[in-house]
Amino acid sequence: MAVELQYLYREIRPEYEVKLHTASCYDRKISWIHTVEGSELAQFLHGDELVFNSGLNYKSEEWLKEFLETMDRAGAGGVIIAVREGKEFPGEIIDWCNERKLPLFSASWKTPYIDIMRKFSEILLKNEQRETNLVTAMKNAIFYPENEELYMNHLERNGFPRDLSYTVIIMSCHAYDTERGNRLLEDIQRKLHFSMEKTIFYEEEGKLIILAAGYRGEWLRDQFRRLSGEDPNLYIGAGTTVGRMKDIHRSYENAYTAYQLTKTTIPRNFLAYDELGIYKILTDVKETAIYPDFVREVLGKLMEYDREHRTEYVKILKAYFENDCSTVCTAEALYCHKNTLTYKLNKIKEVLGYDILSNENRVRIMVAFYILQLETGDF
Repeated sequence: MAVELQYLYREIRPEYEVKLHTASCYDRKISWIHTVEGSELAQFLHGDELVFNSGLNYKSEEWLKEFLETMDRAGAGGVIIAVREGKEFPGEIIDWCNERKLPLFSASWKTPYIDIMRKFSEILLKNEQRETNLVTAMKNAIFYPENEELYMNHLERNGFPRDLSYTVIIMSCHAYDTERGNRLLEDIQRKLHFSMEKTIFYEEEGKLIILAAGYRGEWLRDQFRRLSGEDPNLYIGAGTTVGRMKDIHRSYENAYTAYQLTKTTIPRNFLAYDELGIYKILTDVKETAIYPDFVREVLGKLMEYDREHRTEYVKILKAYFENDCSTVCTAEALYCHKNTLTYKLNKIKEVLGYDILSNENRVRIMVAFYILQLETGDF
């Protein structure tokens, strides 16, 4: 729930004596309103509130500077202070607010704050209902794509055309989960809501689900890859960018696959489905029960030999393929002599009973290793 401060200002400006003193509203969005008389009450702010102050305590520039600094640290979306007739904010204070991009307003002592707050509350509650309906429509597009009447008309009425590009992103940061929620996810949602106009968000089981409309897939990947680099505890999966509203469910399924792989198989905290390579094929197979049989068929004898003789031939074979079947590079990676590695590779061929370098067998071995990585996440 957030409404542009600029819009709220336009709504009251013709009727009430409220004046903007900063260069602009800085594209701030307001989540709620709050009356704060003293800096000690800043602890009750959650962020992005429009703060109203009666001005009764405004008796010095020092008080004003300290109050505004406290509101800025608390994440206020803007501040309205009533001032006595003939009194103005010092230029240094206005310059500071411009530097901090903290919108600062003045009101006369005759301004009926209660009327403004009631009007803003109505606007914010109406917007909250709109966003709740958008989330419902988004969920319907994901989980009931065949029932277009459950989502298509409502999304279109709210600025989401049916033929726009859509991308779903899923993220979590469970390291910061608390009984009161996840503050990092809340901050990320707030920032993205401000910087990306056509987005819908909802949280589910500690995950933030994002639907971004009208953005190029490459641009989105760059933004979220950069975001993932800011905190290793943040895990993000980006789905395929689809060209129709009715395919949003496909982007969601792809995003969920990429998100799951970040936490299990591929040691990176950001993954885009379009960059998963062979994992796109493996994760799309419906009958995954065939995987164990395939691995046993290709590597079973070697795995059994390792168990019985306490050798590590499977790991050696994996290192060999990871180094493009180069004996020299593999020997360096394993810190062993080239002749020792050659002996072990011949033993591997003997145990497996087939030529590991034929085109067909190379593909089969690599797929088997990908399946093991998919199943264990740390092979």
